[in-house]
Amino acid sequence: MQKNDDVHWIGSTQIYMNELRKEFNVSSTSPIRTATVLISGIGYYELYVNGQSVDPSRKLDPGWTTYEKRTLMVSYDLTPMIKGGMNAVGVKLGNGWYSQEQYVPPSASEPNYGPPRLMFALSIVFVSSETMSVVSDQTWKGRQGSIVHDSVYNGEIVDSRNDRVDWAKVGFNDSFSLWVTPEIMQSPINVAANGQLSLQDMPPIRAGVDALQFEIDNPLNLENSYLSKEDLAGIQGGNLHDGGVLKPISVSTPVLGVHTFDMGQNMVGWCRFHFHGPRGLGIYIRHAEVLAQPVDSTKQSYGGIYTENLRGATQTDSYILRGDPNGEIYEPRFTVHGFRYISVYGSPVGLSVNDVECPVVHSQTTVKGHFASSNPIINQIQHNVQWGQLGNSMSLPTDW
Repeated sequence: MQKNDDVHWIGSTQIYMNELRKEFNVSSTSPIRTATVLISGIGYYELYVNGQSVDPSRKLDPGWTTYEKRTLMVSYDLTPMIKGGMNAVGVKLGNGWYSQEQYVPPSASEPNYGPPRLMFALSIVFVSSETMSVVSDQTWKGRQGSIVHDSVYNGEIVDSRNDRVDWAKVGFNDSFSLWVTPEIMQSPINVAANGQLSLQDMPPIRAGVDALQFEIDNPLNLENSYLSKEDLAGIQGGNLHDGGVLKPISVSTPVLGVHTFDMGQNMVGWCRFHFHGPRGLGIYIRHAEVLAQPVDSTKQSYGGIYTENLRGATQTDSYILRGDPNGEIYEPRFTVHGFRYISVYGSPVGLSVNDVECPVVHSQTTVKGHFASSNPIINQIQHNVQWGQLGNSMSLPTDW
């Protein structure tokens, strides 16, 4: 990207400015030939144009880097979304890895990261060869949205009473929130140390069905295989061919007011919940890989989750209801969890397995082949290896 002094990093040091928007007028005298944007929102961002998400399954973007050495930006073709007349763009920001909260000594040094910030440069070329630009500067407006706090390890706190449905549409007017002018923020890049802003060329992180593709069919459906379906039926856990979204296999109520869901598979991602309840009620969600073991003295277990192995990470999402009589959907945006079990605290109504579904999240991946044997133990090991590899592919190899 060539240097453009009109493009600034914008954000705020005074409030958690995680929603920014701008309206702009596009001339209708000549048709639009191309509309291309370069964007970097760190730690994470989501981009909306005229109220629509530009790439709904793309998550936790851009990829994790050492930001002062290399910060990634992403290019989108917005030609189908930009029209003559008034347009609006909106960007949600999250802390991601650009947050001191993720770097706790002595496990890692504490870089001088945060708060989140946005760099945006939209270039429109008309059939007449005229051009126009829309860039991140102090003509934008920003506020703290419904996400009160977000953390990779520690989850989200969301107050849905602060949701604004049409915030990224033209003509939006908000009489309940204060939208303020963003500050010009320092670039995350250390130019003196040869840091650079680079176009992201690694596969994006995606959620659900778009995260995983297959070059071959499901091995259960292959003709002329020497293995029968019965040979492969003993594998325990989720099926990679099930569309990238897991449903709980069971739900229990170990204590009053707590629902514990078993996903049947250790996975990396988050869950989408369907809640009902009065406005202002808080619901709390914890994630764990295993259940608590029985107490030695009584040999009894109350069925709760075991979290001592999380080493300080809370893996907790908190959601405050807005009181929609038709119910409301909560799905985290800027956190990710490793888990098999979920405990939901405080729901005023009973929850069933139909109220929860969990998209599997990882870098976009294509499965090139398959392996199966007549030995059920080897098949289970292969299954576990595949799920472990996918769960730890999050723009770079991790140890989730």
